[in-house]
Amino acid sequence: MAAWRITPGACLGTVALAVAALLAAPPGRCDGPLPAAAGQVWQEHDIRPFTAAAGPGSERHVVDWILQDTGYSTWHGGIVAALSADATAVRCFHQPPVQERVGETVARFVAGAAAPHRFAIRVVGVKDPGWRVTLRGLLQPIPAATPGVQAWIASREEAAVVLGTLRKRPDFAELPTGPVLAANGVPAVVSGGRSRPYLRDLTPRPEVWPGWQPLSASCDEGFSIDVQPLLSTDMAGVEAVIRCRIDQVERMAPLPVAVGGTGQRVELEVPQLAAVRVGERMRWPAGRVLVVGLGLVPWPVPGQNDAPVVTAVAPRTDVVVFIEPRLRDPG
Repeated sequence: MAAWRITPGACLGTVALAVAALLAAPPGRCDGPLPAAAGQVWQEHDIRPFTAAAGPGSERHVVDWILQDTGYSTWHGGIVAALSADATAVRCFHQPPVQERVGETVARFVAGAAAPHRFAIRVVGVKDPGWRVTLRGLLQPIPAATPGVQAWIASREEAAVVLGTLRKRPDFAELPTGPVLAANGVPAVVSGGRSRPYLRDLTPRPEVWPGWQPLSASCDEGFSIDVQPLLSTDMAGVEAVIRCRIDQVERMAPLPVAVGGTGQRVELEVPQLAAVRVGERMRWPAGRVLVVGLGLVPWPVPGQNDAPVVTAVAPRTDVVVFIEPRLRDPG
């Protein structure tokens, strides 16, 4: 599976520090305006309509998308550049072509922000991937970048048939029950998790019986999918960034050790872990439903696999994400 993405905030922080260093540099290094030998210009883009509707801190969604759209190297290469944002504006110092792309992205966030479009997101699991054969006629394949991930688009009616058919299967599960709604440009997160304790080691304690003390530890396992959809300015297409993070304890490998001089044995445990990371950016027509199959991956959902794992590898589930645009009337 694809490696997890670099956190955009780290790149943005590097850019901000670099610009701050230029502005505060001692005489002889940079005394005056920012260097603009490459034709850079300063521009501010108003994002108040979006942040007023999306809430405090939502400017980071705009910055994240700009960084993904323009590429992180655009902001820390050989050209002096800056990108920052607060609740009122995105501020950018760069060449005109980059400024144009930033402006286009901002326009997609602020258009109709007072009454944002919605997207229904469902995350379901089916243990047997054979459904892909029986229902393939309803799904139109589209490219996916991550190995093991498959994507399709379908009409709303076809997607409803696919979901209804899956629901009738005894191996069907949904996380959570019912759709999660995302506003345009704002990520929706579907997640769950728990902590699995285990006996990691022993420490000698001769002053107390039985002469040793257990050293416990824990492994966090869980499931998190976040989807950030964004409409094109003409409302004809949708882009969505889909990030998936799954961590599961497949089993605890026993490790018997002898303690004391009596031959007593204690069983330590060594976690066998499975981790899945998926990062995708999909584009599809706004009148269609996007269906993304993440492949046979762990399903560490609390309440559904509470029984102790006794096999060498924990069972896998074919995880499927449905993203349905529910656009408001443009009039």
